[in-house]
Amino acid sequence: MKKLRLLLLLLSTLLNYAQQVRHIETINEAWLFYKGSLEQPFNTDETIVWENVTIPHSWNTEDILDDEDGYYRGEVWYKKTLNIPEIYENQQVFLLFEAANQVTSLYLNGKAVGEDHIGGYTTFARDITSALQNGKNEIAVKVDNAHNDEIIPQSADFSFYGGIYRDVHLIITKPVHFEVANLGANPIFIRTPQVSEASAEVSVQSKLVRPKKGTYYVKQSLYDASNNLVNQVTSKSSFGKDVFSEFLIANPNLWSPENPFLYKLVSELVDKKGEVYDRIENPVGFRWFSFDANEGFFINGKQTKLIGTCRHQDFLGKANAVSDEIHRNDMKLLKDMGSNFLRIAHYPQDPAILEMCNKMGFVATLEIPFVDKAAANEAGKQNSIKMLREAIRFNYNHPAIVAWNLGNETTMKAPESLGEDYTKHFIETHKALAKTIKEEDETRYSYTVFFREPAYQDKLGIRVTELVGYNKYYGWYRDELEQIDENLRDLVKRTLAFNPDKPLILSEYGGGADPRLRTYNPTRFDFSVEYQFLLHKAYMKAILDIPEIVGANVWNYADFQVEHRKDAVPHINNKGIVTASREKKDAYYLYQALLKKTPFLAIASKSWNKRSGVEDNEGANVATQPITVVGNGAEVELFINGKSLGNQVFDFATTTFQVPFKQGQNLIEVISEKDGQVLKDFAMIDFTLQPKNLSSETNPFQEIAINVGSYCYFIETDNVDYLWMPDKPYEKGGFGYVGGDFLRFKSKRRNNIGVDVSVKGTENDPIYQTQRIGIEAYKFDVPNGTYELSLLLAELKSKGENLMDISVNGTPIWYNLNLKQDYGNDRGVAKRFLVTVEEDKGVTVGFNASKGQTRLCGIKLRRVN
Repeated sequence: MKKLRLLLLLLSTLLNYAQQVRHIETINEAWLFYKGSLEQPFNTDETIVWENVTIPHSWNTEDILDDEDGYYRGEVWYKKTLNIPEIYENQQVFLLFEAANQVTSLYLNGKAVGEDHIGGYTTFARDITSALQNGKNEIAVKVDNAHNDEIIPQSADFSFYGGIYRDVHLIITKPVHFEVANLGANPIFIRTPQVSEASAEVSVQSKLVRPKKGTYYVKQSLYDASNNLVNQVTSKSSFGKDVFSEFLIANPNLWSPENPFLYKLVSELVDKKGEVYDRIENPVGFRWFSFDANEGFFINGKQTKLIGTCRHQDFLGKANAVSDEIHRNDMKLLKDMGSNFLRIAHYPQDPAILEMCNKMGFVATLEIPFVDKAAANEAGKQNSIKMLREAIRFNYNHPAIVAWNLGNETTMKAPESLGEDYTKHFIETHKALAKTIKEEDETRYSYTVFFREPAYQDKLGIRVTELVGYNKYYGWYRDELEQIDENLRDLVKRTLAFNPDKPLILSEYGGGADPRLRTYNPTRFDFSVEYQFLLHKAYMKAILDIPEIVGANVWNYADFQVEHRKDAVPHINNKGIVTASREKKDAYYLYQALLKKTPFLAIASKSWNKRSGVEDNEGANVATQPITVVGNGAEVELFINGKSLGNQVFDFATTTFQVPFKQGQNLIEVISEKDGQVLKDFAMIDFTLQPKNLSSETNPFQEIAINVGSYCYFIETDNVDYLWMPDKPYEKGGFGYVGGDFLRFKSKRRNNIGVDVSVKGTENDPIYQTQRIGIEAYKFDVPNGTYELSLLLAELKSKGENLMDISVNGTPIWYNLNLKQDYGNDRGVAKRFLVTVEEDKGVTVGFNASKGQTRLCGIKLRRVN
């Protein structure tokens, strides 16, 4: 009896397995990789060394971040051996690539399969059935990310990583099946032409592969979130034609950011006996939406301000070969921020992103990588059109999407400077892409993102979409914080003057922040976390108060890797409100306080847990510094080491306390209340209290490091968060510089303190990017003893020759120093000296230029004994 039960169980298991009408599995494991060109990739030449890799994979994870200019853009090969499981007696077999950048050639058992896929960000599938053989099959894939004049993106402020960097799927169907190997690899197109609270119309277009003879039907079954059948309709198919199925449901549960209710549509291909030949599931969200140029965005009749971010798909050290888990976690962090809007920039991204947009209630826009410049000639235009069609068709069924974007900052390379023929082609490309959007999808809006002034786009005739976006960096690349509101209102006025009915999205805004840079004197383009916080606060005040800005996207959600960038963190665009490894910056907490519907409270700068400062007065034993708290309650109370500093009222979700820090550990606690809920947050801050008088006996001097030529603290994160203090002029009894001026970089677009240079030989670029030029001395009025003196130097973007001598208390320690000649341009140099202080002279480090100018980047003094 026991054996009979086991046999029945086994038969039942086999029967259930056989009833799986479509087999899908990832084949990410056990690939071999070779970087370079191969004439004979299919032979077993043992002189060719293949590397074992796992998909997702990119070959640019390291060279994108090194000190060498450029990164590998060229041909590589992937290969693997695969046994195809026999699921059906007569089966069709496909490979689906979620993405590979950027030209992909597929070979099976030494033979080419299908045409090359062009474009690095869209999904594609190939039918490999005819090339299969019994037993083992050898798959080889050539991927090439070299520049190609006929493929977008042509240039952009992001890196064009190579690789099979998203999942690869093996799909097996019966000969009668929903299409797999078509443009966009999606056979089901769901439309909801009429939706209201009372009812919803559903229209489904199905693409299938079937023989001429035989009778086949498409059965569409709609289930609610509890898996209850809501409606079902069966439609007969005709050979060579798409099948259209229509039905109506009553009282739909509507999809919105507040209530992202999803239905499930199960599409089945059956014969007249009811045997199922293929089965596909898709999400369905019932909603109606509209944009109004003066009143904003409406979903299901409710006016909704769209606030969110843009997003790139990379992660620190991984290039764009990012796991689904990281993608999904990003969306969770954005949801917890209070965001309801995502610009998927500047290309279609991993399917996990839109899956989470649907589930979490993000309104989304999606675009293709038409960035900076159009692809050359007619072939390039057709490649762009095909890429757009692939993107729309693959992502068609996501209720989160409200608009398809044809391009970003396409006039970055001014068309008129590239000639009359290019300008004509450029304009035609915009018009063709806008037309393509409406041909593919009449249910969503067409969208273009610009950065030049409205009049410029209007003169060219490229304001051809229903929505326009503008990327504006007021308060960062130009103008000051106080001008942000005025500038945005003027932008709205100017764009509506050309098209009064064309809604405006502020598609990018923001500023850079290196979490290692902190300051109590924030200035534009200093890359401090504090300036970024103030910048976003100013933008949000304006955005929330201007109804004609129908939506806004922070640039960017996360810091991302850009090989050619030379900012505070070379190769990183650090405009993110979280870091490239997803650590929250202060501005992230500000958005939570402003956007979250649930009670919220946070110490904005709680991640800055090692601080220092000079005591308020000699013998005071405390240094008073500001702490900003954010929250959506009415007021907040702050405690320092158990002592209350009283209550303060929130103003635009923020308030700042002046907090007296003592030497050592300081516990900051904040308490607020919202909707009857008590909210708390805390920070433990390790504080180094520098004596007002360096000869103090009650607080004896031990060590200090100065970020010379800068108002910013610098946290050396790769060295146990070692802290460098801001520079200051010398005061008797203390420390500081004598003479000189900031190293200045003349530019209308940025603060002119410091330079944007990738400094070689160091991870601490900000220390070297700011300097004091023409410095005469640096003084420390320390008591007698032995000290370790460290000097940090570099010559950046300098002209001519600079020679200097450096002395301590009149004794030379470094002669005829020529940084450019001795060490090379743009290279950081750090050197330590042992010095003795006698006769209460303190330490005076003298700088004397025999030619050119003196310079100093950083200085550190540590008492040895």
